[in-house]
Amino acid sequence: MAIATHPPRLEHARKGANPTLEMIEYVRGALRLAGEPVSRNILLETLAHWGHSTNRPTLNAVLGFLADEGCIVEGSKGILWVPQASEGLARSIRAGRSL
Repeated sequence: MAIATHPPRLEHARKGANPTLEMIEYVRGALRLAGEPVSRNILLETLAHWGHSTNRPTLNAVLGFLADEGCIVEGSKGILWVPQASEGLARSIRAGRSL
């Protein structure tokens, strides 16, 4: 196997906003347990209550990652965890227009 000469372009990592795998799992858990749309402020409060507070840029990086993976949707009522979608539906979500 050949070694790539250039590293991949980072999509979600930003200076000052690099979530750990642990933080991604806590955000995912909070969204799954909520069962209804929640705001970013509620997520930040929940994480702080669990002893895993974070800043808003890091939370936004996690949410961007989860949205690109087709795990969450964001609407006017907040952010909602969605069950695993089929590959065709996931592709449509990623390529579709944002409302």
